[in-house]
Amino acid sequence: MYATLGHAIPRGGGWTYEPKYDGMRVVADISARRVRLVTRNGKEKQPQFPEVVAALRSLGSRIGHRVVLDGEIVARRRRSRAGAPAASEFQPLQARMHLKDTREIARLSVEAPATLVVFDALRDGRATLTSWPWRERRARLESLFADAPDEPTLRIGETSARGATMLARARRAGWEGIIAKRTEALYQPGARSDDWLKLKLQFRAEFVVGGFTEPRNSRPYLGALLLGAHDVSGRLVYVGHMGGGFDREGLRTMRDRLDKIERKASPFAVAPRTNEPAHWVAPKVVVEVKFAEWTSDGRLRQPIYLGVRDDKAARDVTIEGVSMQRWGTGEIANDAA
Repeated sequence: MYATLGHAIPRGGGWTYEPKYDGMRVVADISARRVRLVTRNGKEKQPQFPEVVAALRSLGSRIGHRVVLDGEIVARRRRSRAGAPAASEFQPLQARMHLKDTREIARLSVEAPATLVVFDALRDGRATLTSWPWRERRARLESLFADAPDEPTLRIGETSARGATMLARARRAGWEGIIAKRTEALYQPGARSDDWLKLKLQFRAEFVVGGFTEPRNSRPYLGALLLGAHDVSGRLVYVGHMGGGFDREGLRTMRDRLDKIERKASPFAVAPRTNEPAHWVAPKVVVEVKFAEWTSDGRLRQPIYLGVRDDKAARDVTIEGVSMQRWGTGEIANDAA
């Protein structure tokens, strides 16, 4: 189930609020025989996060039957003064998302461990919970974790009825935002629903790479990525170019990735003009980007590369509007229930 972009804290009661975690969304399918970590586009990530698998295996052994949980794998981080999670930690996490070298994975699982934050329960034994309201699913989730040891690799997510308070915390601590959920909402697998609202405080989004330019001067491998997102008719619309956020190794890795999918024709509905020669690629690579704002002509201002998102399908990347970034704290408080 996915959240719709929101623009203010919902009026009235019947809502709960959670941090918007800066990580990789997974469904964890746990049984006595195995553990699976499945991303939203169907990729399994057990090899990349063995410490999370071990914690889930321990939970499954304690529970004794199959459970299916919804959550987010996040980079382990220190708590900020305002409370966890702290500011963006996606880059340390994304370095692990694509690894295949078992020795490197084992090293990072110790030196840069991850945590699975669980915020929903979809199945408990023979009971399918998706037809239950959120408040009942939450109660069942809490009962599953009631006797769980204090485990930094696996924890239940925070929730609160005080949306304005949580949003103020998010602003102070530099969170990406918060999620508002109706307490009576059923779980709709694969759907994007107004029953879940994402209230974003940062300009961050995923975009599709449609090409890149040749480097200039001393810059190696590539100049800038040419980015796009799909409009309501499914066309890939150009939204700007991005060259910031890469180190030398990141440029090399990205060039290697894009060379394998280069093609002759532009994938954009309208091919952009570029200052340097352009190479077009099949629109398959999704990247996470932070930026200063949208310009009046629909371009990204000061985009910075954060990482590749192989857990999200390129066809699902759409143009997303402004959420909470321009709201002041007084206006937020006035919208609180």
